[in-house]
Amino acid sequence: MITRSIRGSLVLAAILLASAYGLSLLADFNWVGPDMPDRVTQVLIGLILVLFGNATGKREKDADPAGDGKPALMAARRFFGLALVLGGLVHAGAWLLAPLELANTVSMVAVIAALVAGLARVAYAVIGQRETPGKG
Repeated sequence: MITRSIRGSLVLAAILLASAYGLSLLADFNWVGPDMPDRVTQVLIGLILVLFGNATGKREKDADPAGDGKPALMAARRFFGLALVLGGLVHAGAWLLAPLELANTVSMVAVIAALVAGLARVAYAVIGQRETPGKG
């Protein structure tokens, strides 16, 4: 299972690097605009964040490694996945549609907000679980 995960990650990294390099070469020859390599690379990064966020919320076995059925922690994991999906979509959309200066700021704010919301939800679940150990 780890091999499959590493292989997929390496394939995504290779696609990201190849597209960035290829588009920078095309920009050097003026076949695409000078901002196109940055935009396409950032859109791909946003879509990879969507892909990982989507997988995060759907891996029930990993969400409950102890097998003791903690629904609060599993719900927190699903929320974190949803937050990452939304952050990645805003990130990709900003780089597709907004001017460069605005896209940079909006994408960073979206991803940071997604991470903070997800971590806050996980912290809330962990603290709630400690206070009421019988309910999970």
